[in-house]
Amino acid sequence: MSQLDATIVNVSIPDLVTTLHAPFSTVQWVVSGYLLALALTLPLNGWLVDRFGGRTIYLGCFAGFTVTSALCALAWSAPSLIAFRVLQGMAGGLLAPMAQMTIARAAGKQLPRVASAVTLPILLAPLLGPVVAGGILSVASWRWIFLLNLPFGLVALLLASMFLPDDRQECRPRRLDIAGLALLSPALIALLYGTDHIGQRTGQVLLCLAVVMGILYLR
Repeated sequence: MSQLDATIVNVSIPDLVTTLHAPFSTVQWVVSGYLLALALTLPLNGWLVDRFGGRTIYLGCFAGFTVTSALCALAWSAPSLIAFRVLQGMAGGLLAPMAQMTIARAAGKQLPRVASAVTLPILLAPLLGPVVAGGILSVASWRWIFLLNLPFGLVALLLASMFLPDDRQECRPRRLDIAGLALLSPALIALLYGTDHIGQRTGQVLLCLAVVMGILYLR
């Protein structure tokens, strides 16, 4: 769902500009804020799993993503929608790698077969986002783009709680690499924002900054 939501909102931006009475420069942060939040939380994935267990984090991320999807559908202004999208992105940034890690642990010897079945939806989701959004907007409000996540999220939560094994006994808490996190998360954000605004001087500066922070992180 997090991959689908990365592109599904793009088509609805003109509708958001009209219904929320906000300029395009503000509404575009509905997309940018989500992507930047994805990058912000992604490096925390391994540490959270080691500390709390994959099942707990997976269920928490799915619950958070589903709840924030509902909040996005209820947004009353552009700033509120942007704020809810940032929260949704923070949950989504953990959801995709967490899903892959949890599936890998649960699949065991069947991992190659399970991985091939799971990879296809992940690859297709960003491509299908604009198509799904176009279909929804042709018959309903932009709010249904976010409400679409609710039934899938609830079903996924139910199935995960029933079938995913409790792995809290396998937790091996380790110290959070604060220095690495302080370099990697801003580097990913600068890379995404800089790539999106590469035609502007700000984007070019951020790309250079992302490269520098990436080198410092690897060292």
